[in-house]
Amino acid sequence: MNISHTLQMHRFLDNKKLWWFAGEDPYILGQCSKSLRRTFSIVGILVVIISLLSAASLAYGVHQILESTSADIIIGIYCGLFVFVLYLFLLHTLSRNVLPTDGTNWRGNLASYIIRIGFLIFLGFLVAQPVSYLLFEKSVENELVAFKTQEILNVNRQLNIKYAKTLSERKSELKSKNQILSEIENNNRLKNRELRSFIRRQEESNFFIRKILILNTLFHFDKEEHADINVPLVISSWALSLFLIFIFITPAILKILISISSEYYIIKKTIETKLIDTHFNKFLNSYNGILQERYPEKNLSYSSQFIDPPYNTRLKSKPELKNRNDFLKWLLDESN
Repeated sequence: MNISHTLQMHRFLDNKKLWWFAGEDPYILGQCSKSLRRTFSIVGILVVIISLLSAASLAYGVHQILESTSADIIIGIYCGLFVFVLYLFLLHTLSRNVLPTDGTNWRGNLASYIIRIGFLIFLGFLVAQPVSYLLFEKSVENELVAFKTQEILNVNRQLNIKYAKTLSERKSELKSKNQILSEIENNNRLKNRELRSFIRRQEESNFFIRKILILNTLFHFDKEEHADINVPLVISSWALSLFLIFIFITPAILKILISISSEYYIIKKTIETKLIDTHFNKFLNSYNGILQERYPEKNLSYSSQFIDPPYNTRLKSKPELKNRNDFLKWLLDESN
């Protein structure tokens, strides 16, 4: 039973569809070793998992904001397909260039790698947030209650200051104790009305952005009063985000780590250079044939300023120019 299961797993990891998800040519991979084929299969599996996870996570995040099932499904499917196509494109661009180059653009290549990995890190962090909230929902809701309570206390304090200032400004107009008490009572009614309005707005909001901030905020940098930070919750959320970011960048890292001297790129180079050389030779024959046909007396043929056409990575050395004395010596030798 275990042997059968192992064989099925090995057969699954040799699946050409998985190689296609990895953004590589299944025909070339079919000629490579099993270990290399399995590496690309793992990349393909991760791409599928990441796409499905992105669809589910972002759909759940949209549900928390819009609370609309139809919108959740549509946006979730769209995001999943977007991430899938994005990964295929990105992995395809991460393939090594097997054609000859002059090697002068390494800085541009390094910057390109950094930008692409940085984007994947951002994408992984974005997808991780709804997942973190789903896993730590109870703790987050408890922290949200504390946040709302602190907000109410802050607003109540601000309203007390506001109406105390109003009373102080009108004190000179109030002639009797009854007028002062009536003003205080009126201010209390206005303050309570504003406070109830603020609480009502709190109840109508789902505070999804605040929930994400609770999951990721370890320090407060302003001077306002805040509820205590749940450090274990934030650390757990960060750990989950790092884990998902690692999953997101793993396909790209695995692709980058495959050596240019591996059999895959050797076979790919052989196929591509043979194809290019064949077409270039056909072009040369056709081009030179046209020149010979139209200008037979001039004996013209195709020429290039490069040593290695059509790759054009090495310029021919410029002719060495002689000085005036060398010219005169040559001229005298010719005269003799």
